[in-house]
Order: sequence, then C-alpha cells, then structure tokens
Amino acid sequence: MRKILILDSFKERHIKLIKSSINEDFELVNLSDVTDEDKISQALLDAEIVLGVPSLNLIKDYETSCPNLKFIQMTWAGTDIYTRNAGFPWGQIKLANASGAYGHIISQFVIAQILSLMLNFKTYHQQQIDKVWMRRGPVKTLEGANVLVFGSGDIGSCVARRLVGFDAKVTGVCRDTSKARPGFDRLCTLDEAEKYLPETDVVVCCMPNTSKTEGYLNADRLKLIKNGAVIVNVGRGNFIDCMALNDELSNGHLYGAALDVTNPEPLPFDHPLWTNPRAIITPHASGVSFNNSEVTEDKICDIVCNNLKLYIDGKEINNRVYNES
Repeated sequence: MRKILILDSFKERHIKLIKSSINEDFELVNLSDVTDEDKISQALLDAEIVLGVPSLNLIKDYETSCPNLKFIQMTWAGTDIYTRNAGFPWGQIKLANASGAYGHIISQFVIAQILSLMLNFKTYHQQQIDKVWMRRGPVKTLEGANVLVFGSGDIGSCVARRLVGFDAKVTGVCRDTSKARPGFDRLCTLDEAEKYLPETDVVVCCMPNTSKTEGYLNADRLKLIKNGAVIVNVGRGNFIDCMALNDELSNGHLYGAALDVTNPEPLPFDHPLWTNPRAIITPHASGVSFNNSEVTEDKICDIVCNNLKLYIDGKEINNRVYNES
C-alpha cells in the first residue's frame, strides 16, 4: 500500500479531511508527535508523500533514505531550508509549499507593528509599567504614507490590501511586474526598488530567502530610506543588516523598527537591538500555525487536501517549488 507520512500536528478534523482526499490505495502514517529521527527515517523508506518539513539530512541521500518518496507538501510558506541548501533531490521529489495559508495572519501582525511604532505604543507600555501618566509625541500616520513592500506574493498582497483602508500609497517589489496584484498602486523589481527608498515612510519586508535578497538592506541602502521612516521585517532575517539597522535607529535617522526575524536568529543575548528603545523584537511569531491559529491550520489543510487530489489524479500540483540554482 502507498503511504503518506504526516509530520505536522494536524487536528483530528484535519486528518479526516485528508483521508477524504485520498483513495483506498493510500495509508496515512501519523508521526506528528515523534521527535526521534531514527523512527522518522525508518518511515521515510516506505513513504511516497510527506506532509510536513522533513530534515534535509533525512532525504538528501535519496536512493538509500527515501527511494519511494515522490512528493513533499510543506506546511511552511518559506522553502529556503531546501532551496538554499545543496542536497535536495530535485529530480526525484516534487516540492510544494503552503503559500496562501499565512498572508491573513502575518498581514495583521504587520499592521499592528506599524501602528505600534507610529503611535508610540512601546513607550506607553513602559510608562504603564513605571506608572507614568504622560503623553508622548509626536505621532505618525499611515494616511498618505508611502509604503514600500518587499515581496508581493500572498503575504505582501495581504499587507497591501489592508493598507488600502488607511489611504496609504503602496509600492510592491516583485519579480513579475506584469501580473495584476490587488492593493498595490505600483510595482517594481528588486533592481528598481532602491530609487523609491528616499520617499518611503514605511518599509515592509516579506521577501523569501534567496541569493538576491540576502543582505539587500545593507548600511548604504538603510541610509537612503526617508528620514523618520519605520521598518517591519516578517520575511527573512538576512534581508537586513541588523547592526547597520541598529546604527540608523540609534542616530535617529529611522523612527523605529519591528523585527520578527533577525540575522542571526535567535538574536544573540548581547545584541544592541535588544535594548534599542526604537526597536520591537518578537521571536518569529508573526506566522503562527499549528497549536496557535486554527484559521491558519484550516488554510494549510485546504492546501494539503487540494494538492493530494491533484497529485493522485496525475495533475500539476499548486504552489510547486523549483530549484532556484
């Protein structure tokens, strides 16, 4: 019997939906509670499909470690665990991510952090702890603000659509500017984005981790950003030079930054951003899913079930990921 290996914590109602998406030729093997890599490795020998994110070390020796594996349906949107590391058996395994499941929750996080920075909520929180009654100003507004969103896929597009309600002017950075992307006033490529930095009031980073995006917001480009701007990063930590960012926050050039991802990650104990009064640090918490957000879990399950049906019917799967090299 053909086997589907489950490595993530789907709820019972999701397991029932997954079962309804497959036929009698398939058997579900649920190892979501297993942390022993030897047990997972043993199960991979027979698996044709994996739902989850198996360690690259467990699958890179394809002929001996997973000779029957044909399809990995990730439960993450980011794929750099495979695309930025050598060893993934691209010729043998189809790979799909869970893009489309996280935009709703991460975009809410982004808007919350932008407003927290613009309206001085961090300062007011500290004043509450210190029992200080004092208005802090000035404040900033999203109305009429120029927002540059690095990444115009599911997450970036969700951010843009929410910003429309604040009457912000949103520019999206993407590879294909010919594709319609609701919520954006204009689109540009990564190569063109630098010219927009001097007019940008808010920078939102939700780029994937690729060789072209790594280190993009370096010291020189951070200096180009409009004085008094705020930055929110929910993509990958290595998009921004964190030490250079700390400098631009400390000298007052940038008004504030909210970082849900950092480089390195976790942020070292002695990193100056921890104590920078203009920074908000969160532990990669914007894209919560299993055991945190039922809505996100349901969206992941929908993607999984749909792709299982497509795979079994011999059709092209959605969210297919290809080798970038």
